Amino acid sequence: MSVRTLHPAYFALVMATGIVSIAANLLQMSVVAKALLIVNVVAYAVLWVLTLMRLVRFPRDMVADLIDHQRGVGFFTIVAATSVLGSQIVVLLHDLRLGLALWLLTLVLWLILVYAVFTALTVKETKPPLDQGISGGWLVAVVAT
Repeated sequence: MSVRTLHPAYFALVMATGIVSIAANLLQMSVVAKALLIVNVVAYAVLWVLTLMRLVRFPRDMVADLIDHQRGVGFFTIVAATSVLGSQIVVLLHDLRLGLALWLLTLVLWLILVYAVFTALTVKETKPPLDQGISGGWLVAVVAT
């Protein structure tokens, strides 16, 4: 896989890992919870680096994904991942400042993406039929919200 074809929904990795980590913590499996936190921080950082590299090197591919009815909604995993990571940090490390910073970043990302994705899909001249344009992946926009 090349950074050029990086799927926007890869941040689901951080979402899922964070949720499992918080659940492990609630089950008093603190070693597992903290190990998954480390995995998540690394994955989040790597995914941001790859996403920014893609934005700089292949902006047309990024825009093509943004206006694609199937891939565009995948960008909302960035929002949800940021929020879940913030929750994970607050729950496991009790770091309210970093949690607040990630919450604010979540809010900014949500505002940008909700308008960018839905505006792009709405004003797009050629749209697929409803049964081909909307899938279960669209629910990630709800999760991000």
